[in-house]
Amino acid sequence: MHFDFVMGVNGGISGTLRDFVFLRNSIPADATYTVAGVGRFEFPLATAAIIDGGHVRVGLEDNLYLEKGVFASNAQLVEKAIRIIDEIGYTPMTPSETREKLKLVKHK
Repeated sequence: MHFDFVMGVNGGISGTLRDFVFLRNSIPADATYTVAGVGRFEFPLATAAIIDGGHVRVGLEDNLYLEKGVFASNAQLVEKAIRIIDEIGYTPMTPSETREKLKLVKHK
């Protein structure tokens, strides 16, 4: 099973580390998951998910800023996520590795 945690949305679950840990502990141990933090929660939650072995989703649909007051492009948000992955000592997965890991079928 694969779960998507979309966190920090008004009217939904908060973007706190406490709620991330709650969600993570609420799914089967062998399940995969992706975290999308909305707004200011994007990179703190991405970092927590990376450290925990999860996956992350970043992009303008969730967050318009690279940092407070600095508008971002999708490419800049992805580059920042990759920097975090690299700095923690992991290697980002390629699209092919991602499809295989998440058991996604490549459409022609």
